[in-house]
Amino acid sequence: MKKQLSMLAILVGASLNAQAAQSSFFTIVDASDKGYASGISADGSGLIGINTKNNLAEYFSTVRSADFLVDRFSFEQGCMLSDDVCNTFWDEGPTPTYAYQWRRDFLDGLDQRSNVGYVVSTETDGLVTSLGDTPADRVGYKMAGKLRTAFAVINDGNPVELKDNTSSHSLSVPTAIKKLDNGQYLVTGTAASGQYRHNVGGDFYNWCFAGNDDEYGDLRYCPGVDTQASFWLLNGNGGFNKLMQAPDYSHRRDEVLQTASALGAGEYKGALYGVGYSSTGEVGSGDLDGRNLASFWTLDLNAGTVSATQRIPLPEGEPGKDDEKLQHSWAVGLNKNGYVIGNQRWNLNKGQNRPTEMFLFNLDAPTTAAVIPMQDSPLSGSGSEAAAINDHNMVVGWRDSRHQTQPVVNGTNRMQEAFLLNAAAPNNNWYLNDLICGLDDAGAKQCAQNGYYYHIAYASGISTDGTISATAYRYASESDLNNRANATVVAVKLKPAVADYQGNTPANYVVSNAPVNNQTGQDGEGGGGGGSLFWLTLLALPFAWLRRHPR
Repeated sequence: MKKQLSMLAILVGASLNAQAAQSSFFTIVDASDKGYASGISADGSGLIGINTKNNLAEYFSTVRSADFLVDRFSFEQGCMLSDDVCNTFWDEGPTPTYAYQWRRDFLDGLDQRSNVGYVVSTETDGLVTSLGDTPADRVGYKMAGKLRTAFAVINDGNPVELKDNTSSHSLSVPTAIKKLDNGQYLVTGTAASGQYRHNVGGDFYNWCFAGNDDEYGDLRYCPGVDTQASFWLLNGNGGFNKLMQAPDYSHRRDEVLQTASALGAGEYKGALYGVGYSSTGEVGSGDLDGRNLASFWTLDLNAGTVSATQRIPLPEGEPGKDDEKLQHSWAVGLNKNGYVIGNQRWNLNKGQNRPTEMFLFNLDAPTTAAVIPMQDSPLSGSGSEAAAINDHNMVVGWRDSRHQTQPVVNGTNRMQEAFLLNAAAPNNNWYLNDLICGLDDAGAKQCAQNGYYYHIAYASGISTDGTISATAYRYASESDLNNRANATVVAVKLKPAVADYQGNTPANYVVSNAPVNNQTGQDGEGGGGGGSLFWLTLLALPFAWLRRHPR
C-alpha cells in the first residue's frame, strides 16, 4: 500500500511539474546583423536597421537610430551627463572619440551610417529609413555632399526621387510610407520649406554645414534651413505625383530656426491624418529659441492640401511655455482606432534626470490632454519613449531599466529595456525581457534562445500581427548577460506565440527576467548599473561599407 501511495505521489508530482512547463511569448529570430533595429514592414517579413560609424547617441542621451540633422529634439540640448562622461565622448585627440568624430565627419561630408537587414546600403548609395506594407516598398534619403534627397522604392523597383519645392539647399528626409486604399502611396517626412528661409546661403546654413567642431558649437544650428511637415503622393506605379506641405507652423517666428516633420500617417473614420511635430517660437526670439510641439494635420488628397497645424495638448503644458517644464514634444505614429503615440522631453530636472516620457492621445478627443501612462514609474524621473503602434493598439518602445536609480543629469545614462503596452488599457504593459523566457518541466526559468542569452534594449517597430523589431545585446552565456560582458549588438525580430494578440494576453506568459542589479559601468555616482562608460565600450560597432541590395 505504501508503495502504491508512493507511486501515486510520484505520478501526481510529475503531472504538476509537467503543467508548470511554459513556452516564451516571443521567439527571437536573430538576424545576426550587428546594428540597431529601426523598423519592420507591416507584414512582419522585413527588418531594417542602422549601423553607426560614430555612436554619438549616448552623448545626447537618445536612441542610436535618431536623426542628428533634422530632428532637433535629438541633439539641441547637448550633453546632460557629468563633465567626465561628456568629455569621454567628445574628445578631440590624439584619438578622437565618437561624438567629436561624428561632427568632424559631418563637416567633411563623409558617410556615417549604413543599413542592415532587408537592405544593405550607405548614405551615399541611399539609406533606407522605413519599410512599407512589405519590404519591397520603402523610403530613404540619398546624401550628396551636404544635400539629402528623399527617395521611394515601390515593389523593389528603381528609386524615385522626391524633390522638395526649392531649387537650392535641398533637404528632404522621409520617415514612413503607407499604401492607401485607392492604390496610391503616401510618404511622410520633412523638407526645406522654401518660405521663411534665413538669408539663403547665410548664417544658419553655414554654421550647420561649415561651422566649428566645438562641443557646444554650431551643430545646434542644424539643419541650417527651416523645414516643414511634408507629404509626398505617389501613384500606384510609384511615380511621383505631388508634394504637400503644412501651410504654417504651430507658432511662426521668423527670427528662430523653425523645424517641422510628419513622422507617420493613417486613416481614421474616413479621414487621412498625419502626425509629427511643428515649430513654435513662443519661448523667445533668439536664433535657437525654437521648440518642437507634437502636432497633427488632416489631408485632402483631392485638393492637394494640408490643414492648419493642430497641437496635441499635454498635461504639463506646451514646450517653451508654462514655466518651460518641457523642452520638446513630438508624435510618432497613429492607428486606425484613433490612438496617437508620442513623447515629451523635459527641460527641467526631475528625479535627477531630464526624462523623455511617452504619451497617448486620442483623435476622438482633440482638446483633451494626452495621458502619460508610465510617468514616474517605477520612480520619479524615470524615462520612457514610444516608437511604434499597430492597429491592434499595441505600442512598443523603450524605458529606463527597472533597477536604474543613478543620476543622469551630471551622472551617466541609464540602461534601457524595451516595453510593450496596450493603448486601449495602458496599465497593461510589460518589459519585453519578461516575455522571452519560458519554464521547463520543473518550473525553472529558461531564457536561452538560439544558443544565446539576450537583453532586449530598444523596440523600434511592430507589424500588424505583433512581430516586433528590436535591438538586443546578445551574450554567449548567462554569466556574461548578468555581468554585461562581451555583448554583441544585434537587430532581431520577436515573433509572438499568439498572432494579432490584444488585451492582456502577454500577461499569461510573463516570466520575471529583470537585469541583474550591479555596479558595472558606474562612474561612482548613484546606485544603479549600466552607465555610459560601460556602454561606450559595447557600442563601437564596425561600420559596414556595403552597397545596397535586397536580401
